[in-house]
Amino acid sequence: WHGMAWHGMAWHGMACHVMHHQVTITPATATEAADQAVILREVVRSTAERFGQKASFTPLTMPGGVGNGVHIHLSLWDANTNETLTYDNDGPHGVSKTALQFSAGVLRALPDIVAITAPSVLSYQRLIPQRWSAPFNNLGFRDREASLRICPGDARNGKDPAKGTNLEFRACDATGNPHLVLGAIINAGMQGIREELPAPMVTHEDLSVLDAPGLSKLGVERLPQSLSEALDRLEANERAREILTGDLLEVYLSHKRHEVEIMEGLDAAEVCKKYMEAY
Repeated sequence: WHGMAWHGMAWHGMACHVMHHQVTITPATATEAADQAVILREVVRSTAERFGQKASFTPLTMPGGVGNGVHIHLSLWDANTNETLTYDNDGPHGVSKTALQFSAGVLRALPDIVAITAPSVLSYQRLIPQRWSAPFNNLGFRDREASLRICPGDARNGKDPAKGTNLEFRACDATGNPHLVLGAIINAGMQGIREELPAPMVTHEDLSVLDAPGLSKLGVERLPQSLSEALDRLEANERAREILTGDLLEVYLSHKRHEVEIMEGLDAAEVCKKYMEAY
C-alpha cells in the first residue's frame, strides 16, 4: 500500500483557534499501514497535550468549515517479484488492466461500504459536492473531487513513473477504524479483479450538476448522504459479512445506529463539538 495522508486539526482549548495540518505515513503493507495510522493518532494527540494543546481528527470542526479527511494511496505489487502491478505505460493514464479492475471493484462497492470508511454522522456533512471531498463513486485523473483518483508517477527528467503511480481513495475520514477501512477496500478491489470487471470511466464533468440519469450514463451514483442511509446500504450488501465477519456486522450496525440516536436533536455546532472531543 502506497501510504496514507492523514489530516488533523490542532486547536487551543475550546475557543477553536484551528490549524489544519497534513501528515503522511510511509508506504507499507496493509496491516502495517493500519497499525501506523493508529499509532500516528496517539502520537499526535500526546504531543499536542505535552505542549498544552489539543489535537482532533474530526471530519469537521464547525458547520460549513474546512473538511478533514483521510486519503489512502493504493498500489498493487507482485508478491513474488516485488514489481508494481499498478502501472502500464500503454494503459489509460498509465494504469494497468489489473489496477483498473481493482478500481472497478472498489467503486462498485463504495456506496455500500462508505459506512465503514466514513462512519460518523459528521462524515456526511463533509462528503458534499464542491468541497474537495468525494460525494460520488467515480474515478478521476488528478481530480480532488473524485472518490478514487489516479495519481501518476513522476516522469520528469527521465524518471520511471512506475513505482510512483497509485490510486488515491478519498471517501474516508479518521472516524473510521483503519483496519476495517483497509479490509473493506481490499475486499472490494479483489472482487473486481476476480470478476474481471470492466474499467470504470474516468470522469471529467462537474458531477454535481448532473441528475441521477445523467450520473447513471457515466456509471456513477451519489454516495449515501447520511450515516443512517449508509448503514442501511451496508446491511443490505450481500458481501458485508465477508468484511465484518461473525457477530461483528450486527455489533457494528447497532453501535453506529446508537451513535445516530445520540446526535439526533443536537444542532450542527453541538455535533461538531462532540466529534472534536471524541476524535
